Parts: sequence; C-alpha cells; structure tokens
Amino acid sequence: MIRLLFLAFLSFVAAAPALAQRPVVVGQTFIAESLDPAQGSAGWALQSHGLAETLFTVDREGRIVPNLARSVVRDGEAWRIELRDDVRFGDGSPFDAAALRDAFVRSTRENPRARAQTGHVEIDILGAHAVRLRTELPLAAADSVLAEFPLVVYRVAGERFHFTGPYRAVEYRRGELLRLEPNPHYRVPAARPPVVVRRVADTQTLALGLESGEIDIAFNLAVETLPRLARRAGLSVKSTPVAYQYMAFLNTARAPFDDVRVRRAVDLGVDRAQLVEAVRGGEVATGMYPRFFPFATPERRLTDPVEAARLLDAAGWIAGANGQRFKDGRPLEFVLTAYPQRPDFVTLAPVLRAQLERLGFRVRLETSEAITPQLQAKRFEMAFWAMHAAPGGDGAYVLEQYLRSQGPTNFTGIADASIDAALDRLRTTDAPAARIAAVRATEALVFAQAPVVYLMTPVWHVGLSARVADYVPYPSDYYIVRADLRARD
Repeated sequence: MIRLLFLAFLSFVAAAPALAQRPVVVGQTFIAESLDPAQGSAGWALQSHGLAETLFTVDREGRIVPNLARSVVRDGEAWRIELRDDVRFGDGSPFDAAALRDAFVRSTRENPRARAQTGHVEIDILGAHAVRLRTELPLAAADSVLAEFPLVVYRVAGERFHFTGPYRAVEYRRGELLRLEPNPHYRVPAARPPVVVRRVADTQTLALGLESGEIDIAFNLAVETLPRLARRAGLSVKSTPVAYQYMAFLNTARAPFDDVRVRRAVDLGVDRAQLVEAVRGGEVATGMYPRFFPFATPERRLTDPVEAARLLDAAGWIAGANGQRFKDGRPLEFVLTAYPQRPDFVTLAPVLRAQLERLGFRVRLETSEAITPQLQAKRFEMAFWAMHAAPGGDGAYVLEQYLRSQGPTNFTGIADASIDAALDRLRTTDAPAARIAAVRATEALVFAQAPVVYLMTPVWHVGLSARVADYVPYPSDYYIVRADLRARD
C-alpha cells in the first residue's frame, strides 16, 4: 500500500510542468482548505504557506511585534491603528486603510472565528494609513487579537484573493497542491526560490519522498521514520519544541462523558510521561498552554489512578471480575478518534487506550481523514486534537474559541456559566499581570469541568534535503514557507 501511494505521488510530480527555477517542494499533511481567508481556519494555512499576513505577529520568542501595522493605541472606547505605508499586495495594489476596512468587515461578517473576540467591527478611515477600530465586544488586548489568523489582511478582486506575504499563488488544487512564486512587491523577491506545497497525508510516503529527493522539506515526520532518515547521506532532520498542545476532547453531550466524574476520572487516569516516552520527545502538559508561556499553569497535570477509580465508583460504574466496569448492565466504553494529519496521534492512540482500559474502560480506536467536520457535527466521543495554544501571544484566544458556551469551535459542548463569566472578566482585563492571573483562574474552572484532557507539549521533526539544509523550523506550523527561505541549486 505504501509503495502504491509513493508511485502515485511520483507520477504526479513527473507530470508537473517545469519551472525556470527549480522549486523547493514542501511536503506536509495539510494544505489550505480554501484561498478565501474568511473560510474556517483557512487564514492559518495561508499564513503557513507564506501568502497571508496579520497586522501584528508573534516572533520566535513568543513576543507580539508589529508587522503590517506600526502601532495600536487606545482611542476612547476604540483603538487607533497606524499602518505601514510601504506594503503592497501581490497584484501590486497598495495596502491602505480602505483595504484593511474591507478585509476586516468581510471576515468578521462571514467567519464566526474572526469575531469570537471582537464581535462585529466598524472601521473609520482617519487617513490613507490610519484607522479607528470599534468592536462590538470589549477588547483589552488589541495587538494580540490583531495577530490572530482569522484577521489576516487581503484584497478581493473578482474571484481572486490577493495577499501581502512573501509569496503569491499561481496554482491551487484543493487538497493536493499549491504552487507559489515570490511576491514581486515584497522585499528581495529574487532571493527566494519558487515553492510547491504538496499535501502528503501518509507520513511514510512523506519520508520516502524526502529520501528520493522529490521533497525538500518534509514537515512533521513520524518518529518511527527518524532512525532510517538519520542513516541517509545528504539528509538532515531538525527537531523543535512547538507552541502547540496535544489534547483530547470529550463530548460532554454523550455518555459516558456527560458525567463530570467520568471526565475527571479520565483526566486523572492518563499517564502523560508515558505518552511523552512513546513519541520520544516533548513535555508533560500543565494545561492548555506549553509551559514557556507566562500565563501557563505551572504545575503538571496529575496522574492518580486511585482517585480515578473512586470517581468511577461514585458515578456508578462498578468493576467486574475482569476489571471491565458496568452500570445497569451497560459497559463503560467509548470510541477514541485520531487523525493521520498529526502522525503522533496514531502512535499515542494505543498507549492511551491501554492506560484507560486499566481503569475499566473499553476503548475502540478509529481514525478520521476529516476530523474538523466530525468534531463540528459532534460525531465523536473522545477525539485527539492539536492546536497552537496562543497564536496571538495571549491566552484568551483558545479559551474564547473552544471553551465559551457559544464559542465557534466549542466541540466538547461544554456550557458552564462560571467559565463564561471568567471569560467576560478577561475581556476587560488589560494589565499584563492581571491577565495572567485571569487566564489561570479561567483554566482552573476548565480543569474542574474536564471537557478537555491535556496531554503533552510535542516536539516536531522536519526533514531537509541538502538544498535547504540551512532552513530553521519555526516553533509552530504557522510559518513553514517564509520570507527567509533559501535554496541551493
């Protein structure tokens, strides 16, 4: 099967037209679902592909820094934003106040994820490169919100979308391929090679493509492939801690996870150190955020199988002679869903199943090629998930998106008034120290309800050909194709 997949992959590459300059081929398990940044999480992928940019961004050290904006300051109940005056879109048109207004109004109107922290927005044009931003919801940390992917900047011309990033799209096949050329209106375009981003869902095929020379950058390799790649001359693998967090969502609307005692038992029953060992790298989770974020809860999540068993007993799930638990004749069982776009989950699934079966659960494993629609439709019981915990450098984003009762990606269905009230307070808290305390206080409420089981902070592995040996991975997948990409031909 692997060989067939690989042959199919080679035939496709062979059929691709020749370019004047040999492109860098990036193999990865995902590709933008659309070139329209107002669709779902497309803005994230468009950033990752080197197309789209935000007004502010987060540097390698996790600091929020200006990007397309020069500054943002309070202006009464609104925010005044000064824009750079030296930026152009890929079609050569200028980036200015009117372009920003059109993009933000459209995105917040069409994408619930874009208005999760702002509500609908109004933008007054104060000058060619100055605007006043007024938001429907209170906004305490504007620079962070303006660094988040749902608010990337773009221009719509007919059916085409134009961006300000270092690359522009010349060919897009949904779910397959994105061909890029340097944006001639971005600085030093001649220094950057053309790029082909290819979706390779199977991680064994990804490794084979790197070995054969058909792929230059193989992003997020499976740990099982690393010893083999280490023996290949001319290849290198760079491993980097990332700002992502691995977790498992529990569907609070379905048995057995409609009982908070069962959810907390699962949380206490997970041996996270064993998960880290299984994927040969990373850290035990302390909560939603990797430990290096200042707002992260400092203590590691606790493993306590004795207390987990007590909670299950209290919930009426009683262990039989073989350890399997039952309640009113029904077994304590559920389905655990993984997805191949994150290869570590395929490795972690059997380890997690073994841990929970020791508590008396019966666990069936499945994989999903389309995990997001499945979660949105609530067609899951327990499902792995990976996400950047603070794409704008602030802790509020993921809490608003995933854990507010009406959050746009509240997959677990948690609806808790105390969490919502804590998030309301966070919206009006702007002093840095007070925001850290508010994020941790909100997270403590989430721990008590346990709709999410936080697992680990991962390390990702990026395979490189000799052409791109100097490539340095960013600590996330938000910036895979970047302005500093170089290649030797």
